[in-house]
Amino acid sequence: MPGFTSFDDFIQKTSVLGKFFRSDWNKNFNPTTAAVAGEWHSLFRGGGNPAADAILNTGTNLSFQQLTDTTTNATGILHGGNVAPDYKHLVNASAFSASATTMPAVAMLVDIVGFYRVTSVTTTTAQATTNTLTARGDFTADAGTDTITHSFFNLLPLTTVRFTTTAALPAGLALATDYFVIKVTDTTCKLATNYANAVAGTSIDITSTGTGVHTLNCLLPRYTNGAGVQAIFINSNATPLGVSAPNLSLGYTNSAATASRATPSILPIGKVAAANSLVLYSGTGAGKYNPMMPLQAGDAGIRSIESITNSITYVSGEYSVLLIKPLLTLPMTTLGVAAERDLMNQVPSLPRIYDGACLTWLLYSGVGTPVNSSFIGHLDFAWG
Repeated sequence: MPGFTSFDDFIQKTSVLGKFFRSDWNKNFNPTTAAVAGEWHSLFRGGGNPAADAILNTGTNLSFQQLTDTTTNATGILHGGNVAPDYKHLVNASAFSASATTMPAVAMLVDIVGFYRVTSVTTTTAQATTNTLTARGDFTADAGTDTITHSFFNLLPLTTVRFTTTAALPAGLALATDYFVIKVTDTTCKLATNYANAVAGTSIDITSTGTGVHTLNCLLPRYTNGAGVQAIFINSNATPLGVSAPNLSLGYTNSAATASRATPSILPIGKVAAANSLVLYSGTGAGKYNPMMPLQAGDAGIRSIESITNSITYVSGEYSVLLIKPLLTLPMTTLGVAAERDLMNQVPSLPRIYDGACLTWLLYSGVGTPVNSSFIGHLDFAWG
């Protein structure tokens, strides 16, 4: 188990060293409109503990915004903060509801990596997004080993990075140039000029340490190569979107760094007058998907989104396109009975919870779900 060498080590870390955090959560369903069977909603929008988010309707239209557990107004579920260089894992989870007519249902725990706010809902052509790389830590270079040492523990293999400096970069590196990570350890890596070279382990030659302070920049704050990252469209407004049912599509770069990928030719169809928190194309019938946007065949995730399209105008309102990483699914079958998952013994997956994770739940309604239905549960985290 990454982070633990044995079950005895797990017990030592959690019970003796206190590397354990329990988070009790209570989230309310959509506060404005009841759901019908087959729909997915985001509990990020609902009140409770933590409170409803106040971040999705802020920021610049079509620009990517990273989210972390400390982003103002993001209100993700607590998980114990940053623990690097330790590895944090989700150990146990539960969820249930005592609200009438809400079962069966499915709760999906996700990490919201970031989002694109879309206010230009009356535009019916492909709209280009803005993806600005963000500083993720300073680094130094070793010309003898062609290795850089950095402070960004969340950096994954095959991530696209760029560099900035206050003076001169190490010789062999250039400004405004994409490089691909060949991971060595959590804080060291080598660099390749393209994705294929990174896969092959063919690194570039660094011939000096440069001068000044050098900074590593990338787009995603977690799951940085895009593997496993998915997209969802949700209404992020308290009022429904203007009456319309457009096809929805994305142009994106996949986790293998292949650009110009597209969602399928049979496109998801947004719901007429989609309500607050609704995954726009979820539901039953033709053109409905649950809950993630379908990707082009063979793709394993999204590294970045380059364009967003609704085929006909929504007339009014706005929506958000979220990049998320699914972590756990809990089917809830019976009213008032908790769905539980032991991720150590029952299902030994121990999903990793990265530093900065912004956790929330998506909810699938197996039957109609009333406004403000209450869902509660707990999450247990351990690290070592």
